Amino acid sequence: MTAPLSPVTGRTLATSILIGSCALLVLGVQPVLLGAMVQEGRIAEAQVGNLVTIEMLAMVLGSLAGIGLLRKMGARVVIGLAGLVLAAMNLAMTGQSGIAILSSLRGAAGLSEGVLVASALVAISRVARVERASAIFLAAQTLLQAVVAATLPFIVAGSSRTDTALLALAIAGAIAAAAALSLPQHLEPAAPDSERGALTRASLTALLGAGLFLGAIVSVWSYFGLWLIHYGYPPTFEGTAISLCLVAQVIGALTAARFGERLPNRQTISACALAGALLIALFFAGRGNSTAILAVSMAFGFVWLFTLPFFAGWLIEIDPGRRAVLYLTAFQLGGAALLPSLAGIAVGSYSVDAALIFSGAIFLILAAVTFLGKATIRR
Repeated sequence: MTAPLSPVTGRTLATSILIGSCALLVLGVQPVLLGAMVQEGRIAEAQVGNLVTIEMLAMVLGSLAGIGLLRKMGARVVIGLAGLVLAAMNLAMTGQSGIAILSSLRGAAGLSEGVLVASALVAISRVARVERASAIFLAAQTLLQAVVAATLPFIVAGSSRTDTALLALAIAGAIAAAAALSLPQHLEPAAPDSERGALTRASLTALLGAGLFLGAIVSVWSYFGLWLIHYGYPPTFEGTAISLCLVAQVIGALTAARFGERLPNRQTISACALAGALLIALFFAGRGNSTAILAVSMAFGFVWLFTLPFFAGWLIEIDPGRRAVLYLTAFQLGGAALLPSLAGIAVGSYSVDAALIFSGAIFLILAAVTFLGKATIRR
């Protein structure tokens, strides 16, 4: 067995969380960015899911590559270069249109984002209270997303909402590159565990559930801006709804950090999945009422980040050695990559309403998966 690595300092953890939050800013900006791309004729409505899929898959690969690079190279070089590449890719997208060029540039951006996120994952894995550090990371990244999403609708660079969002993402990449200078020279992840058995039937059930949950969330999130436009809401209202949703996410993450240990993992996930399906129905029920939309958006955001830490708890319950939990981010991003693309097919065949209906069905499937997962663990 390899000796455990020493815990990282508070400064290193804070710097890594800042870098990871800059990398994941795209998740908060996506509804504004993708909605603006469609409105400005840069991509078709049915291509939104494909663009999200490409970037999310690239983030999965980038995070895995980043962990490998951090084992072999200095953290400042790896993270600094990734931040600069991210800034360059977003700047290169300004003024561009067409799914071929945009998907290529967003894929390259996703790889860089994944490498940046790896620094946060490694730092969090080397603290005593992993769950608390994860909740702080979720809260920090979402707070940044809320501030930027609320600001973007009121700032237009060169009369293009798309280019304004891209400029914000480029600035975030530059901030991450600068913050890399404050990292220690080496930020190594733990050596891979040679023992087998991390991916059992029970742990795969939990990982699949995590992918389904985040995939359903991102399917709604990717089309939310377009859905609001479809029902006649202006871009300023879209920014308000998204920012309130993001603020509620922060509250959800902090609530999970404070009270999560008192709640059973699987049952909580199942209840939250059912709540997600109910909230989809409420979006449709209140679609003509702006106050109702804002209220449901906040509830949706709360459920989103309140639920995520329970997947880590479920996996640790299954595998106390914490080997399976290392795959959690990959499965979540995989779900976030694949399900929006399937939602995009439904949108192309029907309308933007299909994306939300699709997600509601996934939430109901997840409730069944968590129930079956309980039986699997018993065996």
